[in-house]
Amino acid sequence: MRCTLLLAAVNFMLLPGLASAQNGPQNLEFYPTNITRGELIAEMRHFSFALGVRCEHCHTPNENGRGFDFASDANPNKEKARVMLFMTDAINSQFLPELRDRKNPVVEVTCKTCHRGTVRPRLLWQEMVLTTYEEGVEAAIEQFSQLREDYDNSGAYDFREQETNVVAEELAREGRHEDAIAIWMMNAERFPQSDAIQSGMGESFEALGDTTGAIQAYEAALLLNPNRNDVRRSLDALKGE
Repeated sequence: MRCTLLLAAVNFMLLPGLASAQNGPQNLEFYPTNITRGELIAEMRHFSFALGVRCEHCHTPNENGRGFDFASDANPNKEKARVMLFMTDAINSQFLPELRDRKNPVVEVTCKTCHRGTVRPRLLWQEMVLTTYEEGVEAAIEQFSQLREDYDNSGAYDFREQETNVVAEELAREGRHEDAIAIWMMNAERFPQSDAIQSGMGESFEALGDTTGAIQAYEAALLLNPNRNDVRRSLDALKGE
């Protein structure tokens, strides 16, 4: 079973004196007590690559600064890892078998299914909305650029139009229309042919009482897609037609 957050003891066998100091892995709650050191190291490697982390993410360093006390539970991430292990095991052993017409060999959930190289398996829109609330919309826009630079070809985040549109939609739903407009404008630079972006921006301008901005955005949306009757109705209502 390859699951999440419990961290990579990649160099477990390489630490001086470790093999003679321990008879085998200690303090196991998920894995069987007779698992071999090699088997456990292989599992840890899967965690490491799936989350993009190293041993110290879950394990506690030894007091002498050399290696890790793998049996220690002092690092709270280790307990999170255990929860994730049991959760994924339940998905694979209890829930997925209930699906009809599963392929053979069966496909199971692994750490990478959700994490895809990131510590916290959040979607791009979730990352950006959280950042907007905590640090402001400009920080979220900067975050988008940084994440795209770091993860563009990794599959960790979805950088297509709709994913970023959701950021603006969520902010607008919470009444943060100025923030939503900032995101719409950012996305309009990337997708200038999108009527969805212009119509969404128009709705936020309208909610703020900016009739001029709303009319301009709605007109831009109709130029891109004349079949948007919903936008035409909104535009006509603003113009009193």
